[in-house]
Amino acid sequence: MFFAEVTPLMRQGLRLKVGERDAPMRVTVTILESDRDKNNSARNLVEASLYVSYGTAQMASRGRITDPVIVAHKGPGFLLSGTELDSQTVDGVHRVWEHRQVWLVVPVERNGSE
Repeated sequence: MFFAEVTPLMRQGLRLKVGERDAPMRVTVTILESDRDKNNSARNLVEASLYVSYGTAQMASRGRITDPVIVAHKGPGFLLSGTELDSQTVDGVHRVWEHRQVWLVVPVERNGSE
């Protein structure tokens, strides 16, 4: 677990141009293994998750990817790539799909105001 500024580089599996990206989120990043008996995938998963106000009653998830992999990057920080699940109900039918997500992760010092 560490504190970082994270910028999602993809939306619904499509790469975002620099001008289309949201501002970096200041979040706590956790990378944990999920036991097959406690998830819906019927296999052990490694999950990377982003949280705002981690460990408090107001804690909120800002993203989750499974099977994260560190990808080569020349700038500050590193790229974390994995599979993101998305769901939507269209015409009364609930659909779930998965797509690739890449986060630019730049670890930062936590100054206590987040």
